[in-house]
Amino acid sequence: MSAESPSPGGASAPRLLMAAPIFATRSYKRFLRTPETLINTVGFPIVLLLTLLAVFSTAVEAFDEGLYAQRLVPMMVVSGLMFGSIGTAAGLFTDLGGGYMERIRALPVAQSGPLIGIVLAEISRAITALVALVAVGYAVGFRFDNGLVAIAGFILVSVLVAVSIVWVGLAFATVARSQEALVPPMGALFLVLLFFSRGMVPLEAYPGWAQPIVKFNPATSFVTALDRLGRGGELTGPILGAVCWAVALTAVFGFIAIRGLSSSRARAPRGL
Repeated sequence: MSAESPSPGGASAPRLLMAAPIFATRSYKRFLRTPETLINTVGFPIVLLLTLLAVFSTAVEAFDEGLYAQRLVPMMVVSGLMFGSIGTAAGLFTDLGGGYMERIRALPVAQSGPLIGIVLAEISRAITALVALVAVGYAVGFRFDNGLVAIAGFILVSVLVAVSIVWVGLAFATVARSQEALVPPMGALFLVLLFFSRGMVPLEAYPGWAQPIVKFNPATSFVTALDRLGRGGELTGPILGAVCWAVALTAVFGFIAIRGLSSSRARAPRGL
C-alpha cells in the first residue's frame, strides 16, 4: 500500500524546523523596513528616557538611592519590547487580512511556522533594542555593576520578555476585526502597565490605592529583574517573578493566538 501524501499545512517537526527560519527572516526584514516599528522599539523609548531624566531625576533620586538612569534604562528596554510588538501584531493582522496566511496553508509547511518565525524574529528585535538603549543609557550614567554573568542574565531576561510579550500582540491580531481595534487598545494597555510599574518611580511614591496594582504587574516584575541584574541586589525573587509572568503570558496568549490562527480561515475578510 502506498503511503499517503502529506497534507498541506502539516505540523511535522522537520517541516517546522525548515520553515521557521524563513518566516523569522521575513519578519525581521519587515521590522527593519517599517519606520513605525523601529520608532516604537528604539526611538520612542530613547526620547522618553531622556525626557524623564531631564524632568524627574532630582525628585526620584530623593526617594531612591543611586542614579535615576539605573532604574529607568531597564524600564525603557521593557517599553521598547512592548511598543515594538504592536508593529509585529499589525504585520500579522495585515497578513491575515491580505490572504498571505491562506497561501501558506496551501503549502506543505507547518501552519504554526509563521507564528514561530515571528517569535524567533523577536529575539533579534530584542537584541537590537537592547544594544541601542543600553548604549544611550551608558551615556547618561547607567552601568552594569555585577560583571559578565549579570550582563548575560540581563540579555536573557530581555529576550524572555520579548518572546512573552509578542504572544500578547499575536493573540490580539488573530481576534481583532480592524486595525483600530488592534493598535490603540494595545498601546493603551502597555502604557498603563509601564506607568503603573516600579520602573517609573519607587513603590512608595505611588498613592496607597495604586500600590497593589503596581506590585501585581508583569511590567514591574520584568523591570525589577532587569534592574537588579544591572545594579545589584537580591535576584532570586525578581527573576522567579519575571519567569513566572513570562510563562503565564506565553501559555495564555500563545493558546489564544494559535487557536485564533487556526479558526481565521472561517472568518469573513477583515478591514485593514
